[in-house]
Amino acid sequence: MRKVKLKDIANELGLSVPTVSRALGGFDDIAEETRILVRNKASEMSYRPNIHARSLVAKKASIENILILGVPNVLRSISLNSYYAEILRAFCDILNTSQYRLILSAEDDYENDYIDYHKLVDDHSAVGAIILDLKENDERASVLERSKVPFVVLGEYEPTSDLQYALWTDNVKGAYIAVAHLIRKGRKKIAMIGGLPGQMVSKSRCQGYKNALNEANIEFDKNLIIEPEELDEQGGYNAMLDLLNRKVEFDAVFCASDLRSMGVIKALKENGLYVPDDISVVGYDDLTIASFIEPPLTTIRQPTYKVGIQAIKILEKLINKEKLSDKKKVFIPELIIRVSA
Repeated sequence: MRKVKLKDIANELGLSVPTVSRALGGFDDIAEETRILVRNKASEMSYRPNIHARSLVAKKASIENILILGVPNVLRSISLNSYYAEILRAFCDILNTSQYRLILSAEDDYENDYIDYHKLVDDHSAVGAIILDLKENDERASVLERSKVPFVVLGEYEPTSDLQYALWTDNVKGAYIAVAHLIRKGRKKIAMIGGLPGQMVSKSRCQGYKNALNEANIEFDKNLIIEPEELDEQGGYNAMLDLLNRKVEFDAVFCASDLRSMGVIKALKENGLYVPDDISVVGYDDLTIASFIEPPLTTIRQPTYKVGIQAIKILEKLINKEKLSDKKKVFIPELIIRVSA
């Protein structure tokens, strides 16, 4: 039997997840009538709270909590050789572990693998936060801002106070560079295996893809764009099978991550297509594994580890109320040419 989540209770009652969380926590800003309604529904649905999350709130330990916020697919990819794994490695390398503890929290997945960040924010049990995967109209930034929790966003965000900072690589430029390179190689029908729908990085890379096509007077074809549901090799593999089944002509593929590029190349080989002779492929991230793929992957390098180091350093300054000369920093990506394109 599937474990009941806060989201399930919220859907049953027509309430938001934060309201249900705060009602179960007994917070005074939730009406008594609503608290009773939520508790009764939780009991009826045999809801069991995340004990680990409660213990983190209850203990006012000398070690302070820093929240790492991501959607489930992003946090699960940390275990892979991924962009997010490199970011987390940077966090761990520089963080003072005698003072701070990293807490992973995934929106809409509180009861399974991750912690409900609302509880820690509401109880002032988190001294800072980093948002890994900025979404359009991101509720998490709004929650942190209202609660005056210092936070750093790894994405295209406009900070509105001295408690906020944003870091990102120019994703529009990176995608443009990738597609422009394919065009210079004589490719005209360029497909794109994009990112997760609703994420700012996916939107920006798609815009860079369109900009390069437009500059070369190549007509945009929406049938050549696929947004996989997973961030890993399997997501790229499935996306390429989908593209092949559409029977649309293409001679190159721009992938929004190196991991997806691996799946794309595997699917092409299984269907008798060779890289780069038949189809050129360009990835994004320049993970360590990119040079070991067969053929070695042409890709867009972003300073992932450096971004992670900067994010933690800046967050510590925000936590300590140090004044910063600016509120955002944009890194420039670089094209790394190998055999695949």
